[in-house]
Amino acid sequence: MKNNVRRPRRLKKAPDSAAGQLARALRVARQAKGLTQEQAGAAMGLSSSTVQRAEAGTSVPKKYVVDQYIARLGLDFDRAQSLWEAARHPGGRPRRVLTPAPALALVKDVSDFGAALMRLWEECDRVSPEEMQRRAEIAHQRDKTRFKFLSRSAAYRLSRRRQPPSSVQQLRSYLHACGVPERRFGAWIEVYQRVKAKEREEARAKKKEREEARREWAWEGRSRAEAVMSAAGLDPTEPPPRSSAAPWSARCRRCGKVSRVRLTSVAQGRGCQICVQKSPLLISSRPVYPRDRQSDFSTCF
Repeated sequence: MKNNVRRPRRLKKAPDSAAGQLARALRVARQAKGLTQEQAGAAMGLSSSTVQRAEAGTSVPKKYVVDQYIARLGLDFDRAQSLWEAARHPGGRPRRVLTPAPALALVKDVSDFGAALMRLWEECDRVSPEEMQRRAEIAHQRDKTRFKFLSRSAAYRLSRRRQPPSSVQQLRSYLHACGVPERRFGAWIEVYQRVKAKEREEARAKKKEREEARREWAWEGRSRAEAVMSAAGLDPTEPPPRSSAAPWSARCRRCGKVSRVRLTSVAQGRGCQICVQKSPLLISSRPVYPRDRQSDFSTCF
């Protein structure tokens, strides 16, 4: 029985095309070193099948493959770059659409810094996450105190504005993976530290606002809770608990004895458990203990 599944069509081999010329340049560089495809793959950290496909001319190799030929086998950088660009864009390189980002000195917050990192990645020809991980790993092995391991998932998130760098070491690894010279690291690190300081300051301000709002709700909730207890003929003998369902010690005005009651029960009309009498508290059509934030005693204590 014949298999009806169609295989993906491969590009026709054209020696005179840019892809064919690039493949021929790769083969010449390998043969000049006197290496087989297996030996060249081992020297460059690539599989033999990857080397075979790159030198076949039926497809355009990845940029990191060409970079390995340049670094390990002595392929001319300018010629390899021009051939790879021509093979990748046969009709001419399309106009790049870059992410709008402020200049590094004008970055104000985390959002601006993320846009600047994404713009940097776009300007370095959108390096693949795998290649960024490989470059960062080399720098990490060279100096583990200044560089941090950069996984391909972290490289992807940083280059797509999904998250900011977690540390200065990770920022250095990202910059190195994007091909930024180390002499420019200082400017990026200074902006990063300024942005993180502003972020921490804003977080402290928001926390302070939440604490002040919670304190206001706590005082309002305590006064309303004591009003409910007073209407039921109960005088609390201790501060209110943190939950409206927790027991609360109170002295009954009728019998003069102290008992443990729950605010939710008192709000529903059940007063002193010793007197075994209904509280004179009148329950209106709107419950005394509704489920909104202003009356939810559990959120106020």
